[in-house]
Amino acid sequence: MRYRGNHGEGQRRRSTAALLAAYHHRGDRSARTRVIEQNLPLVHSLARRFWRPSEPLDDLVQAGTIGLIKAVDGFRDDRGRDLGAYAVPTIVGELRRHVRERASASSVAELEEETLAAGARSQAEVSETRELVRAALDVLTPRERRIVALRYYRDWSQQSIAAEVGLSQVQVSRVLSASLAKMRDRLEAA
Repeated sequence: MRYRGNHGEGQRRRSTAALLAAYHHRGDRSARTRVIEQNLPLVHSLARRFWRPSEPLDDLVQAGTIGLIKAVDGFRDDRGRDLGAYAVPTIVGELRRHVRERASASSVAELEEETLAAGARSQAEVSETRELVRAALDVLTPRERRIVALRYYRDWSQQSIAAEVGLSQVQVSRVLSASLAKMRDRLEAA
């Protein structure tokens, strides 16, 4: 008798393939949702690899889920791969991008957080902190301020910001990096 592998795994793959076909060939959005839900354990597993005490796991799962959604939308079953193998690099890419973005923003955010925590004891210190942040934002162009606000105050993804302001995701990433560097320089000078 030949070994046929895990029966449950094969059934899951067939179910996923049928749902993906329903989504890609017939536009069935509920099938897309079910595929995403079925593959969330993969996202959680990969997100846990990137988790650090300073990084909320929920944020990582959210970033990984964006990668999963991109993988589901971009997957074509005629390439002979299963969704899991196709999705892992996309999910990991989103997780890395998220960690990179958070690291570049962390120095400004940490400075603001430390100053706000100390300022909680004194309204004057809180006002001073707000003025420092405003001054740091003032060194930015209106477009840079808008992009920074969408990313860090409204928590939009770079891809959403890119669609909103008419840039590519790579351009948004560059604008954010340059803006944070300008703000950091301003804060250090103050």
